[in-house]
Amino acid sequence: MPQLTKPEIDQLLATAIIARLATVKPDGSPYIAPVWESWDGESMYIIPRGKSKFVEYIKANPRVAISCADDINPDHSRVLLEGTIEIVEGPVRMEGLGLEIGTEMVQRYSGEAGLAYLEKTRDNLRYLLKLTPDKITSWRGEWHRRYAEDK
Repeated sequence: MPQLTKPEIDQLLATAIIARLATVKPDGSPYIAPVWESWDGESMYIIPRGKSKFVEYIKANPRVAISCADDINPDHSRVLLEGTIEIVEGPVRMEGLGLEIGTEMVQRYSGEAGLAYLEKTRDNLRYLLKLTPDKITSWRGEWHRRYAEDK
């Protein structure tokens, strides 16, 4: 179960992979939301809608985990980011850094149709969230030796 190198992590997170954001609800139960992400090599950005339920959970408890998995290629690369997420701005209309990151996201995930969607919904309120992970775990392929039976 080899780890991914930094360039391999960057390459995986530069694709249109769906990230899974894990938060904790007020009753202590987990909540997972599929999200688009933007990775700058050190931090991951997410742009949820202004009424996204998980933002309320983040306000109460900003400790999160984000799982990104390549479920198509045979080596099944995985990256798990853990840390405290911050609300950079919001809820606000798309402009400035949020618009810059949002434009990159919609192009990567949806191409020209994404740009048209962004323009049509640009006045809708959104948040800009940023996770600079405390811990990054990555792996691909075979089982880690700790899971192998004793020989």
